[in-house]
Amino acid sequence: MASLISRATAFAVRLSRVGRQFVDKRTLAEHLKRSRVGPVRPPAWMRRRFHISSTMRNGYEVYTVAPRSKRQGSDRVAGNVMYIHGGAYVEGIFRSQWHFVGWMAQRLGMAFTVPLYPLAPEHECAAASDVVLGVYCELLAQYDPSQLVLMGDSAGGGLAMSLAMQAISAGLAKPAALVLVSPWLDVTMTDPAQIEIEKVDPLLLRAGAKAAGRWYAGATSTTDPRVSPIYGEIAGLPPILMFCGTHDILLTDARRLAKRAAVEGVDVEYHEEPGLMHVYPLLFFPESRKARDRIVEFVHGAVGKPRPVSAASASLSLLRHDGLAAN
Repeated sequence: MASLISRATAFAVRLSRVGRQFVDKRTLAEHLKRSRVGPVRPPAWMRRRFHISSTMRNGYEVYTVAPRSKRQGSDRVAGNVMYIHGGAYVEGIFRSQWHFVGWMAQRLGMAFTVPLYPLAPEHECAAASDVVLGVYCELLAQYDPSQLVLMGDSAGGGLAMSLAMQAISAGLAKPAALVLVSPWLDVTMTDPAQIEIEKVDPLLLRAGAKAAGRWYAGATSTTDPRVSPIYGEIAGLPPILMFCGTHDILLTDARRLAKRAAVEGVDVEYHEEPGLMHVYPLLFFPESRKARDRIVEFVHGAVGKPRPVSAASASLSLLRHDGLAAN
């Protein structure tokens, strides 16, 4: 059974109608026109605790977040995690995602590269792909591919998987691993099982998500693997760690990938949590901490690095800072 705090949070999210902008295409369009705020920059507490720098790629900011020293509770590890944020391809990075980046960078002792890619409906998938593929090529020039990990949540998980596929197709070296958190792998939103799941999903709605996916695809088919990677060739992908809750309409995507992987011999470790909501590993539940611990173990195993610091040490250190449970 899902933890009490996760159930209470889901109830509060449903009451607050946080995801109401996804009720239909028109409502989402109005939200983006009137209420969309630009991407959140790394908060002050992160700037005090990490080396943070930024560059520009095709006119878009790309941040690097790196641990300052061993005093943060983690040995420095050679390597880089390229983290691609979610937001249905129409929203910029949120505060909660920066919190996740900071927590993981500290636990892993690795630098994180975070591209703020072009968003729909103003831009299509080709523009986003150009930015993230360019950033990945730059990382390949700095790191051995065995030291690179791609990680993403929601739409960012879909873009991370698409990026890995595009890199392989282009003859580039593939990363050591992929970490996908509630990945959006099929923007068509046509799986009939989503109809029933939507009734228990406190955050996401199919109609708005489908509109966002269509905007993101632009002139490209929504079933093109660059847009919906579940339709692409998965053979040859690096080991994948994936998480999804059962109260998440993207559960169908995660299950389809896990099923395909089992048939096609791709290494996928899939964790499905009953009763959990969208991107639960980024949140503050007992199940979230368990998922983050597994991410640390998996990434360190993928890049062959030493045992991580304790979760309690990292969590207590970060929780001293303001606003960590907020978006």
